[in-house]
Amino acid sequence: MRSKFIQYYVEGETEERLIHVLKADLKVILPGKVQKLNVVECELTNARLMTLRPGTMIVLVFDTDTGYIDVLNKNLVKLKKCSSVSEIVTIPQIPNLEEELVRSCCIKKAAELTGSKSGKDFKSDFIQTKNLTGKLLEHHFDIRQFWCGQPEKPYHNIANQAERIKFAGS
Repeated sequence: MRSKFIQYYVEGETEERLIHVLKADLKVILPGKVQKLNVVECELTNARLMTLRPGTMIVLVFDTDTGYIDVLNKNLVKLKKCSSVSEIVTIPQIPNLEEELVRSCCIKKAAELTGSKSGKDFKSDFIQTKNLTGKLLEHHFDIRQFWCGQPEKPYHNIANQAERIKFAGS
């Protein structure tokens, strides 16, 4: 079944903000709804799954800097059983969003992207940045280098399928 709808589940507000920019402003990934849900820590509820429309592609974006995959595996099993889900795309961030940004931009630390004084301030600064698209372009963001790594144990059996949501030629 071809997917008619796309539902992103992302770890936090920084990913939520970035996905919006990637799909709406830079137009380098498929458009879809974005909800904050850490699928590594929180189990998908039946109530949440009942809101999905038939033919929905689920995109799970999650960090791999924790060592826990039990909840993630439960969520994958639950999604595979859900009749509204046409396909599941897993996108492990290696090991987290900050390192993905370092890899895909010309920066040495994620804080450089936002001009943050410290790594601690990065997330709040990232969320509040007025011209995030401009900041990404200024630092030569390359979607081909973003979400391109393969996870290590214990996530090594979960494929990085980011290419399935990236636009060709981006």
